[in-house]
Amino acid sequence: MSLPVVFMGTPEMAIPPLQALHEFPDCTIEAVYTQPDRPVGRKKKMTPSPVRVYAESLGLPIRTPERAKAPEVLEELQAIAPKIIVVCAYGQILPKSLLAIPEYGCFNLHYSLLPRWRGASPIQAALQAGDAFTGVALQKTVFKLDAGPLVACSPHEPIHPTDTSAILGERLSRISAELLTEHLSDLLNGTFSLTKQDENQVTFCRIIKKEEGLIQWNKESAEAIERKLRAFTPWPGIYTFDQNGKRLQLTQVEVLPEINHPPGVIQLGLIIGTQSGSLRILALKPEGKREMQADEFLRGYGHLVGTPLGK
Repeated sequence: MSLPVVFMGTPEMAIPPLQALHEFPDCTIEAVYTQPDRPVGRKKKMTPSPVRVYAESLGLPIRTPERAKAPEVLEELQAIAPKIIVVCAYGQILPKSLLAIPEYGCFNLHYSLLPRWRGASPIQAALQAGDAFTGVALQKTVFKLDAGPLVACSPHEPIHPTDTSAILGERLSRISAELLTEHLSDLLNGTFSLTKQDENQVTFCRIIKKEEGLIQWNKESAEAIERKLRAFTPWPGIYTFDQNGKRLQLTQVEVLPEINHPPGVIQLGLIIGTQSGSLRILALKPEGKREMQADEFLRGYGHLVGTPLGK
Protein backbone atom coordinates (compact mmCIF):
# COMPACT_ATOMS: atom_id res chain seq x y z
CA MET A 1 0.00 0.00 0.00
CA SER A 2 1.42 3.36 -1.08
CA LEU A 3 0.99 6.09 1.53
CA PRO A 4 0.29 9.76 0.63
CA VAL A 5 3.04 12.30 1.38
CA VAL A 6 3.70 15.95 0.59
CA PHE A 7 7.05 17.62 -0.06
CA MET A 8 7.91 21.27 0.52
CA GLY A 9 11.19 22.75 -0.75
CA THR A 10 12.60 25.40 -3.07
CA PRO A 11 16.37 25.58 -3.84
CA GLU A 12 18.73 23.22 -5.63
CA MET A 13 19.81 21.59 -2.38
CA ALA A 14 16.24 20.38 -1.77
CA ILE A 15 16.24 18.25 -4.93
CA PRO A 16 18.12 15.16 -3.62
CA PRO A 17 15.65 14.56 -0.74
CA LEU A 18 12.75 15.10 -3.16
CA GLN A 19 14.30 12.50 -5.46
CA ALA A 20 14.75 10.10 -2.53
CA LEU A 21 11.11 10.55 -1.55
CA HIS A 22 9.97 10.01 -5.14
CA GLU A 23 11.98 6.80 -5.46
CA PHE A 24 10.83 5.33 -2.15
CA PRO A 25 8.44 2.45 -2.98
CA ASP A 26 6.01 2.77 -0.06
CA CYS A 27 4.75 6.32 -0.62
CA THR A 28 3.27 8.57 -3.29
CA ILE A 29 4.00 12.29 -3.52
CA GLU A 30 0.55 13.85 -3.78
CA ALA A 31 1.85 17.42 -4.06
CA VAL A 32 5.09 19.41 -4.16
CA TYR A 33 4.94 22.87 -2.62
CA THR A 34 7.59 25.38 -3.61
CA GLN A 35 8.06 29.15 -3.76
CA PRO A 36 6.38 31.01 -6.65
CA ASP A 37 8.40 32.05 -9.67
CA ARG A 38 10.62 35.02 -8.83
CA PRO A 39 12.36 37.72 -10.92
CA VAL A 40 16.03 36.88 -11.50
CA GLY A 41 18.93 38.82 -12.98
CA ARG A 42 19.15 42.33 -14.38
CA LYS A 43 16.21 41.75 -16.70
CA LYS A 44 14.10 40.46 -13.78
CA LYS A 45 12.98 37.45 -15.77
CA MET A 46 10.40 35.39 -13.90
CA THR A 47 12.15 32.12 -13.05
CA PRO A 48 10.77 28.93 -11.45
CA SER A 49 12.48 27.44 -8.42
CA PRO A 50 14.88 24.52 -8.97
CA VAL A 51 12.46 22.24 -7.10
CA ARG A 52 9.61 23.24 -9.41
CA VAL A 53 11.69 22.50 -12.50
CA TYR A 54 12.71 19.10 -11.12
CA ALA A 55 9.19 18.20 -9.94
CA GLU A 56 7.82 19.08 -13.38
CA SER A 57 10.34 16.72 -14.96
CA LEU A 58 8.91 13.94 -12.78
CA GLY A 59 5.33 14.85 -13.59
CA LEU A 60 4.50 15.58 -9.96
CA PRO A 61 1.62 17.88 -8.90
CA ILE A 62 3.07 21.32 -8.07
CA ARG A 63 1.70 24.08 -5.89
CA THR A 64 3.27 27.56 -5.58
CA PRO A 65 1.26 29.54 -3.02
CA GLU A 66 2.46 32.93 -1.86
CA ARG A 67 1.36 32.05 1.67
CA ALA A 68 1.44 28.55 3.12
CA LYS A 69 -1.16 29.63 5.68
CA ALA A 70 -3.75 30.56 3.04
CA PRO A 71 -7.13 28.83 3.62
CA GLU A 72 -7.06 27.12 0.21
CA VAL A 73 -3.65 25.56 1.02
CA LEU A 74 -4.93 24.17 4.31
CA GLU A 75 -8.09 22.85 2.64
CA GLU A 76 -6.12 21.07 -0.07
CA LEU A 77 -3.74 19.49 2.44
CA GLN A 78 -6.67 18.32 4.55
CA ALA A 79 -8.14 16.69 1.45
CA ILE A 80 -4.82 14.96 0.66
CA ALA A 81 -4.54 13.77 4.29
CA PRO A 82 -0.80 13.01 4.05
CA LYS A 83 0.84 10.63 6.47
CA ILE A 84 3.79 13.03 6.67
CA ILE A 85 5.02 16.27 5.14
CA VAL A 86 8.74 16.46 4.36
CA VAL A 87 10.24 19.97 4.38
CA CYS A 88 13.66 21.05 3.10
CA ALA A 89 14.51 24.74 2.72
CA TYR A 90 10.96 25.67 1.76
CA GLY A 91 11.37 29.34 2.63
CA GLN A 92 8.15 29.96 4.56
CA ILE A 93 7.19 29.55 8.21
CA LEU A 94 4.52 26.87 8.51
CA PRO A 95 1.53 27.76 10.71
CA LYS A 96 0.30 25.54 13.53
CA SER A 97 -2.84 24.78 11.52
CA LEU A 98 -0.71 23.25 8.77
CA LEU A 99 1.62 21.38 11.11
CA ALA A 100 -1.41 19.61 12.60
CA ILE A 101 -2.66 18.21 9.28
CA PRO A 102 -0.38 15.21 8.54
CA GLU A 103 -1.10 12.14 10.66
CA TYR A 104 2.46 11.75 11.95
CA GLY A 105 3.64 15.32 11.53
CA CYS A 106 5.89 17.54 9.43
CA PHE A 107 9.59 16.66 9.30
CA ASN A 108 12.31 19.11 8.39
CA LEU A 109 15.75 18.39 6.96
CA HIS A 110 18.00 21.08 8.44
CA TYR A 111 21.57 21.55 7.22
CA SER A 112 23.34 21.64 10.58
CA LEU A 113 23.68 19.41 13.61
CA LEU A 114 20.95 20.92 15.73
CA PRO A 115 20.80 22.59 18.17
CA ARG A 116 23.81 24.36 16.60
CA TRP A 117 22.82 26.95 14.01
CA ARG A 118 19.08 27.17 14.20
CA GLY A 119 17.89 29.59 11.54
CA ALA A 120 18.01 30.47 7.86
CA SER A 121 21.73 30.23 6.99
CA PRO A 122 23.29 27.26 8.81
CA ILE A 123 25.79 26.40 6.08
CA GLN A 124 27.11 29.94 5.83
CA ALA A 125 27.20 30.26 9.62
CA ALA A 126 29.28 27.11 10.03
CA LEU A 127 31.78 28.32 7.43
CA GLN A 128 32.03 31.81 8.90
CA ALA A 129 32.54 30.47 12.40
CA GLY A 130 35.33 28.16 11.28
CA ASP A 131 33.50 25.04 12.46
CA ALA A 132 35.45 21.82 11.95
CA PHE A 133 32.38 19.81 10.98
CA THR A 134 28.66 19.99 10.34
CA GLY A 135 25.89 17.63 9.23
CA VAL A 136 22.14 17.24 8.68
CA ALA A 137 19.39 17.01 11.28
CA LEU A 138 16.00 15.38 10.70
CA GLN A 139 13.57 16.98 13.12
CA LYS A 140 9.86 17.03 13.77
CA THR A 141 8.71 20.57 13.04
CA VAL A 142 7.12 22.66 15.77
CA PHE A 143 5.95 26.28 15.75
CA LYS A 144 9.29 27.59 17.00
CA LEU A 145 12.33 28.11 14.82
CA ASP A 146 14.14 24.77 14.34
CA ALA A 147 13.35 23.83 17.95
CA GLY A 148 11.53 20.55 17.29
CA PRO A 149 12.72 17.22 18.67
CA LEU A 150 15.19 15.21 16.61
CA VAL A 151 14.45 12.00 14.77
CA ALA A 152 18.10 11.56 13.81
CA CYS A 153 21.29 13.37 12.83
CA SER A 154 23.81 12.39 10.20
CA PRO A 155 27.41 11.52 11.08
CA HIS A 156 29.74 14.50 11.35
CA GLU A 157 30.70 15.87 7.94
CA PRO A 158 34.17 17.52 7.94
CA ILE A 159 34.38 21.07 6.62
CA HIS A 160 37.35 21.39 4.27
CA PRO A 161 39.53 24.50 3.87
CA THR A 162 38.35 24.88 0.26
CA ASP A 163 34.62 24.49 0.99
CA THR A 164 32.26 27.23 -0.11
CA SER A 165 28.59 27.31 0.81
CA ALA A 166 27.82 25.89 -2.64
CA ILE A 167 30.30 23.01 -2.36
CA LEU A 168 29.38 22.14 1.23
CA GLY A 169 25.67 22.54 0.48
CA GLU A 170 25.91 20.04 -2.34
CA ARG A 171 27.46 17.45 -0.02
CA LEU A 172 24.88 18.08 2.69
CA SER A 173 22.03 17.75 0.19
CA ARG A 174 23.22 14.25 -0.69
CA ILE A 175 23.57 13.42 2.99
CA SER A 176 20.02 14.69 3.62
CA ALA A 177 18.67 12.31 0.99
CA GLU A 178 20.48 9.38 2.62
CA LEU A 179 19.24 10.38 6.08
CA LEU A 180 15.65 10.68 4.87
CA THR A 181 15.76 7.31 3.10
CA GLU A 182 17.19 5.65 6.19
CA HIS A 183 14.32 6.81 8.41
CA LEU A 184 11.44 7.10 5.95
CA SER A 185 9.78 3.78 6.79
CA ASP A 186 9.63 4.73 10.47
CA LEU A 187 8.20 8.15 9.63
CA LEU A 188 5.50 6.68 7.38
CA ASN A 189 4.53 4.05 9.94
CA GLY A 190 4.71 6.32 12.96
CA THR A 191 7.34 4.13 14.61
CA PHE A 192 10.02 6.82 15.01
CA SER A 193 11.39 8.05 18.32
CA LEU A 194 12.17 11.65 19.22
CA THR A 195 14.97 13.26 21.23
CA LYS A 196 14.66 16.74 22.70
CA GLN A 197 17.29 19.27 21.71
CA ASP A 198 19.68 20.50 24.39
CA GLU A 199 18.61 24.11 24.87
CA ASN A 200 21.93 24.89 26.57
CA GLN A 201 23.75 24.24 23.28
CA VAL A 202 21.59 26.39 21.00
CA THR A 203 23.17 28.86 18.59
CA PHE A 204 21.34 30.92 15.98
CA CYS A 205 21.95 32.22 12.48
CA ARG A 206 19.87 34.66 10.47
CA ILE A 207 18.94 35.57 6.91
CA ILE A 208 22.01 36.96 5.13
CA LYS A 209 21.72 40.45 3.66
CA LYS A 210 23.67 41.62 0.64
CA GLU A 211 25.37 44.44 2.53
CA GLU A 212 26.99 41.95 4.91
CA GLY A 213 29.47 41.21 2.14
CA LEU A 214 31.14 44.60 2.69
CA ILE A 215 34.64 44.08 4.12
CA GLN A 216 35.55 46.06 7.23
CA TRP A 217 39.31 46.00 7.03
CA ASN A 218 39.94 47.45 10.48
CA LYS A 219 37.37 45.24 12.24
CA GLU A 220 37.83 41.83 10.58
CA SER A 221 40.87 39.56 10.61
CA ALA A 222 42.36 38.06 7.47
CA GLU A 223 41.08 34.63 8.48
CA ALA A 224 37.58 35.97 9.14
CA ILE A 225 37.44 37.66 5.73
CA GLU A 226 38.62 34.50 3.98
CA ARG A 227 35.97 32.43 5.78
CA LYS A 228 33.32 35.00 4.88
CA LEU A 229 34.34 34.80 1.23
CA ARG A 230 33.80 31.05 1.23
CA ALA A 231 30.56 31.35 3.19
CA PHE A 232 29.21 34.02 0.82
CA THR A 233 30.08 32.11 -2.38
CA PRO A 234 28.09 32.13 -4.60
CA TRP A 235 25.96 34.83 -2.89
CA PRO A 236 26.26 37.64 -1.91
CA GLY A 237 30.05 37.62 -2.29
CA ILE A 238 32.42 39.97 -0.47
CA TYR A 239 33.47 43.39 -1.69
CA THR A 240 35.21 46.67 -0.93
CA PHE A 241 35.54 50.04 -2.67
CA ASP A 242 38.58 51.76 -4.13
CA GLN A 243 39.47 55.41 -3.45
CA ASN A 244 37.14 56.49 -6.28
CA GLY A 245 34.16 54.67 -4.81
CA LYS A 246 34.25 51.87 -7.40
CA ARG A 247 33.24 48.45 -6.14
CA LEU A 248 35.82 45.64 -6.09
CA GLN A 249 34.48 42.13 -5.52
CA LEU A 250 37.10 39.72 -4.16
CA THR A 251 36.79 36.20 -5.55
CA GLN A 252 39.98 34.46 -4.43
CA VAL A 253 42.29 35.32 -1.52
CA GLU A 254 45.18 33.90 0.49
CA VAL A 255 45.62 34.48 4.21
CA LEU A 256 49.00 35.77 5.36
CA PRO A 257 48.62 35.54 9.15
CA GLU A 258 52.15 36.62 10.04
CA ILE A 259 52.22 39.74 7.87
CA ASN A 260 50.74 42.92 9.29
CA HIS A 261 50.11 46.06 7.25
CA PRO A 262 47.89 49.07 7.90
CA PRO A 263 44.27 47.83 7.56
CA GLY A 264 42.71 48.41 4.16
CA VAL A 265 45.76 49.89 2.41
CA ILE A 266 46.83 48.27 -0.87
CA GLN A 267 50.46 47.09 -0.79
CA LEU A 268 52.69 45.78 -3.56
CA GLY A 269 51.61 42.32 -4.69
CA LEU A 270 47.99 43.26 -3.96
CA ILE A 271 48.37 42.52 -0.25
CA ILE A 272 45.91 44.20 2.09
CA GLY A 273 46.31 44.60 5.83
CA THR A 274 43.41 43.68 8.13
CA GLN A 275 42.67 43.85 11.84
CA SER A 276 44.99 40.86 12.25
CA GLY A 277 47.21 39.50 9.49
CA SER A 278 46.97 40.33 5.82
CA LEU A 279 45.24 39.08 2.68
CA ARG A 280 46.85 38.50 -0.67
CA ILE A 281 44.20 39.10 -3.34
CA LEU A 282 44.54 36.40 -6.01
CA ALA A 283 41.49 37.25 -8.12
CA LEU A 284 38.85 39.98 -8.11
CA LYS A 285 36.14 41.57 -10.19
CA PRO A 286 36.23 45.36 -10.64
CA GLU A 287 32.89 47.13 -11.02
CA GLY A 288 31.56 46.69 -14.56
CA LYS A 289 34.41 44.36 -15.52
CA ARG A 290 35.03 40.63 -15.73
CA GLU A 291 36.95 38.68 -13.10
CA MET A 292 40.71 39.21 -13.24
CA GLN A 293 43.77 37.56 -11.76
CA ALA A 294 45.85 39.81 -9.52
CA ASP A 295 48.67 40.43 -11.99
CA GLU A 296 46.24 41.44 -14.74
CA PHE A 297 44.42 43.77 -12.36
CA LEU A 298 47.65 45.48 -11.31
CA ARG A 299 48.59 46.16 -14.93
CA GLY A 300 45.46 48.27 -15.31
CA TYR A 301 45.00 49.52 -11.77
CA GLY A 302 48.56 49.79 -10.49
CA HIS A 303 47.92 53.42 -9.50
CA LEU A 304 45.83 52.10 -6.58
CA VAL A 305 48.88 50.69 -4.79
CA GLY A 306 49.39 52.66 -1.59
CA THR A 307 45.81 53.92 -1.46
CA PRO A 308 43.16 52.98 1.13
CA LEU A 309 40.14 50.80 0.42
CA GLY A 310 36.64 51.16 1.78
CA LYS A 311 34.10 53.97 1.90
